[in-house]
Order: sequence, then C-alpha cells, then structure tokens
Amino acid sequence: MKVLHVLYQSLPQISGSSIRSRDIMMSQKEVGIQVLAITAPFQNCISNNGSDTINDIIYVRTSQNTKDSISDQRKSVLKRVLRVFAIFHFTKKLYHTIKKEKPNVLHAHAMFFCAIPALILGKLFNIPVVYEFRSLWMYQKTNSKNKSFINKKIEGLLFQIEMLCLKKADHAIILNENLKEFIVSKTRYAFKSTIINNAVNTSLIEELKASSALKTGQELVFGYIGTITQYEGLEFLIQTFQELYDDGFKHRLVIYGKGINQKSVQDQINSRSDINTITFKGAIAPSEVNKAFAEIDVIINPRLNTPLTNSVTPLKPLEAMAYEKLFIGSDVGGIKEIVPQETGFLFSSENRNDLKRVVKKVTSLSPQDKDRYKKEALDFVVSQKSWLQNAAKYKEIYTSISR
Repeated sequence: MKVLHVLYQSLPQISGSSIRSRDIMMSQKEVGIQVLAITAPFQNCISNNGSDTINDIIYVRTSQNTKDSISDQRKSVLKRVLRVFAIFHFTKKLYHTIKKEKPNVLHAHAMFFCAIPALILGKLFNIPVVYEFRSLWMYQKTNSKNKSFINKKIEGLLFQIEMLCLKKADHAIILNENLKEFIVSKTRYAFKSTIINNAVNTSLIEELKASSALKTGQELVFGYIGTITQYEGLEFLIQTFQELYDDGFKHRLVIYGKGINQKSVQDQINSRSDINTITFKGAIAPSEVNKAFAEIDVIINPRLNTPLTNSVTPLKPLEAMAYEKLFIGSDVGGIKEIVPQETGFLFSSENRNDLKRVVKKVTSLSPQDKDRYKKEALDFVVSQKSWLQNAAKYKEIYTSISR
C-alpha cells in the first residue's frame, strides 16, 4: 500500500506538528506501508532539486518563493491573501504527483490548505482521503479578551471550513478526546473519525539517547524545549524562577526554542541582570534535540489555560518521559490527558505559588523516588504511547477505506 502524505510543513522546523508528521511516516514505514510526502509552497527545498530525502522519506517540494517560508511571525493582510491563492499552484503540483506516484490513499495533514486540494483530487482520481485535524489553530493568534468583531468572524469561518473538510473526508483523525468533544459541542456535522493521540518514536529516541553525553553534576537543571509562543507561558515560568531565586533557590533554568514570543522571553530574562541562573539558548535543530535533553533533568511545560492548550496534547511531555527526564506541567486539558499519576507532576495553570510548590517538591525527591518516577514514565510511553502502536491503527484505517 502506498500513502501520499500532504503536509503544510515538515522538518527542519522544530514544531510539534512537523515532528508528529515525521514520526507518523517513519512508523508507517516500519509496519510495511510505502510512504512519501508533498509539502505546501511555503516549505523551502533543502537540496534545491525539487525534493528532499529525510529519514529515508522523499518530500516533494512545491515552493515558488523562497522568501515566503513558514514562520510564527504575523503576516500582512496582502501576504495572507496571496497564501490563499497559492492553493491553486499547490493543487496543480499535487495533481502531477498523484499521476506519477499513483498512491492508494491520500493522507492530508492539518490544515485546510492541505485538505481541500486532497479532497478535490481524491474525488477526481477516486482515491480515499484521510484528514488529520490536530488543533484549534484558528484561535491561537489573538488574545480572547481583545478580539475584534472581524477576528471573531474570521475564526468562526475558518473553523467551519475545517469542519467541512472533516465531513467530506473518507475518515478523520482527531488528536485527542478534548478536541473531539469541542468539535462535537460546536458543530452539527457527522463524520467517521478515530482518535490517535500524540506518541513518541521510541526507536529513534533510544538511538539519540545512546549518542548523548551524560550530564555531569548533581544539581537538578530545569528546562523548556519547544516553540516559543504566548500560550506556552514562558514569561510566567521565568517570573516564577526569578521569585524562587529571591527565595534562595539557585537551580538553573534553560530555555531552547524559537518563535513569535522570543523577544518577550529574552526581555523577561534581561529584566533581572542580577540573576545568572536563567538562560535562553535559542533554536535547536530536531537532529540536535537530544543534546538539549542531555543538559536538562526536569522538563517544564507551563502552558497557559486557553481553548488551544486545553484541546492540544503537546509532544514534549512524552519525549521527556522517553528520555527518562522528570516532568512538570500545568494542569490544562491537553497535558493532563497524557500525564497519569506517578509519571509526572502537575501544577495549577498560571499559579506561580503552586508551580513553586511543585518545583521544590521535585528537588526534594530522594534518588530512589526520582528513579521510580522516571521508570513509571518510560514504561507508560513504551507500552501506551509508541508510534509503532499508532502505525497499526493507521494501517487498519487505510485498509478499511481503500477502494
């Protein structure tokens, strides 16, 4: 069986969405599915020959403009309109790729920019389409307290477009229960769907762990690795550690990543020149992320309480468990769903005093208790959150809809 994955973006971005796409395809290859991918016109080609090969998977590139690449930076109205029109060029490229490769299934990954061309051409070529919906992405750009009438209308329109794509697909993949419950509460559309949660590529992580240098020193190092956006709560995290420093807490906090809120995070760190224990390390390539994990003992995901964070399960908690790191996260729905008791520690979202309490609790753990939490977390990931298990679910879905 050959599956053509239609992607908005792919590596080398460090975003959870692109990493999930990579791990889906790598795990599907391991269970015998033939996979290839095509990416939207905003994903530049690395090799400059029209396609890239990453982890033995071919990515067909369709970029026309190397300057219009994917980023978290807000685009002008003109650029956003032009991006919508780029869907015609993308559809043409997808058409030629389908004719050449003759896939059995089209798997469109979020967002509608990928779903609409896949649905149109799936109907034309009589190929079944799977659409994978991962987040309420349309709600993340604007603070809910400051939305204009126009912004609300645009969000509503985008949501309805996404729901229509889910309805028209032969099968829908939803990221988690919270997201599905939100969709059901907001729409009358009925569609066939399966929940496939985030997971980790345990085979790849084992290889990366083996190549990582062991951390020296006994003092726990806390850290964050990922995209830097407002809803991740990094300014809140830094403020908490600044207050902890004033209380005599001298453990280090390191932050890896890039994103639209990067300057705000750096400004928050620089607001206290007397503190030298909080460091912003900047972007890190996915191929080097194991080195960041090697430096950190406790991963923190301090996400704020928003519709997006309550409906999206991040990858980093699962990666932290697979790397045998202790984990602290806020109690938003997207994190609670993947952090059972005895695998990590949760604090009340946006509550600095509660985060301080949990941080101090973690530092006071005995070596035996630390090892117990790490073992429970690793066992949980390997037994319940492996991409190999998810690949079997995808294969079953593809088989059921193939014509």
